[in-house]
Amino acid sequence: MGQREEKRPFPHQLFEQLSKSECASFIEALHYMTESSTTAEVKDALSQFQNLFPFSRVIGGLARLTPAGSFDGFTNVVNVSYPEEWIKLYWQNGYFEVDPVFQSALNKPGTQHWGTTYREATSPKQQEFMTAAKEFGLGDGITTGSADPSCRVATFCSFASASSVDAARYVPLIEYFGYYVHMALLRTAPAKAQSMDRCVKRLTMRELTILNWVKNGKTNWEIAQIMGVTERTIRFHVESIFSKLDVTSRSQAVATAIEHGLPNVV
Repeated sequence: MGQREEKRPFPHQLFEQLSKSECASFIEALHYMTESSTTAEVKDALSQFQNLFPFSRVIGGLARLTPAGSFDGFTNVVNVSYPEEWIKLYWQNGYFEVDPVFQSALNKPGTQHWGTTYREATSPKQQEFMTAAKEFGLGDGITTGSADPSCRVATFCSFASASSVDAARYVPLIEYFGYYVHMALLRTAPAKAQSMDRCVKRLTMRELTILNWVKNGKTNWEIAQIMGVTERTIRFHVESIFSKLDVTSRSQAVATAIEHGLPNVV
């Protein structure tokens, strides 16, 4: 018989610092995270947690891992309040390669305060990344993550703010909550996760936006109305997407983009 898994003790000290109403809201968010069975429900629970504490940006998701444990692309990205433009810029510019928090999350799963991790980031590319993040209101935050080597996936969830966060107060709360986020992300993950390929990164930000609308079943005319341009302009961009992905139809373009790691932002 194998060893019995040690149960997690109840963290009384976490809740002693919360008001009665904060405790009730925290438990409610925890309840819905535990009960979630779809990415939409995970997103709702994360949104509820964000509204309880002073975080203006929240995002979570899964990353694929290689057999050696290194990053191999994103799977579902559950975006609560991160700027869409930042997500595309992060993915297209390969910021995951220099993001000290993300790299630390892959190498040392757990909960980390950005301010602490950033102090050890000294390379010019890391500094460039951190400056860009601040311009999108991502000045400080807390990220929690965990890895499942047997499934070759890692989960992550980031709670960010434009200003400094109280790490001593919020790291323990997010670490406790993060365990249930990890389980929910794994539970609601798609059956087949995609890895990333460099070819899709050749698409411009506008082409990525259009391709995501195509993936959602929108026609050229509908995309033109959404983006405030002519249908002819959309056709031009769609043809450029076809050329860069070496495909001849909308369905092929969507299939290729998903296969090569275009994040499924929900």
